[in-house]
Amino acid sequence: TIKPPLGRTHTDNMISKPKFRILGGKRRTKEDAVTEPVSPLTELPSELKQRVASFLSVSEIMKLTETSKSIRSDLDLTVVSSPLTDRASQDKVYQTLNTQQCFATVVPNQESLPHSMTFCCDIIRVKCNGSICIKEHNLPVNQSADDLKKMPFRRSKVAATSSVSYAERRIVLSFHPKPNKYYHFWIKTDGYDDDEFSLRFENMRLYRTGFGANSMDYTAYQYDVKVQRQQRRRFASGVR
Repeated sequence: TIKPPLGRTHTDNMISKPKFRILGGKRRTKEDAVTEPVSPLTELPSELKQRVASFLSVSEIMKLTETSKSIRSDLDLTVVSSPLTDRASQDKVYQTLNTQQCFATVVPNQESLPHSMTFCCDIIRVKCNGSICIKEHNLPVNQSADDLKKMPFRRSKVAATSSVSYAERRIVLSFHPKPNKYYHFWIKTDGYDDDEFSLRFENMRLYRTGFGANSMDYTAYQYDVKVQRQQRRRFASGVR
């Protein structure tokens, strides 16, 4: 029988002992672990935190609130949702025959402006391509529904825009309301004088995101989209 060398066993030969890395002559402890740096934003007053967040998008604010409980508490983020105008007008079918038509106006409450507004709706029937555009105008003295609609499409700044294609099933458009401004909602559908070339919007809602106890009220009007039907050319008896 062959005996192993003195001081070692069969187990010692089969299993190697774990090796430890010695730093500075001693093993690292929990106290030696490197801690994550604290963001300077957490040291700011609540008012300054909200001021910094006002320059961010909604998605960026959401990510910011996930980084720290202190930031989330001080921002006091609030999201409010309601139908664009009323529940009876949430669903509409639009056909504009390649023309831009205003279907709604939104006037934010100037005393409680939200950080952002987001228009959302579902596209139930897509029979053609099209686009939706939100434009910014100077707020007039007379704010009746008819006067707010009069501003031409081209004489304004684009606040948000999106195309609508066969693959789209939902529209989400966000913009930042500004003092003394109001907003036009425009719709355009491509195609011909046929009911198949139309867009159906359902569950049209407006989300408002703000800080603190801001009411974020607004006034909105919806308009019927009336487009003169295109007259198709007909040929008869050689007369064009």
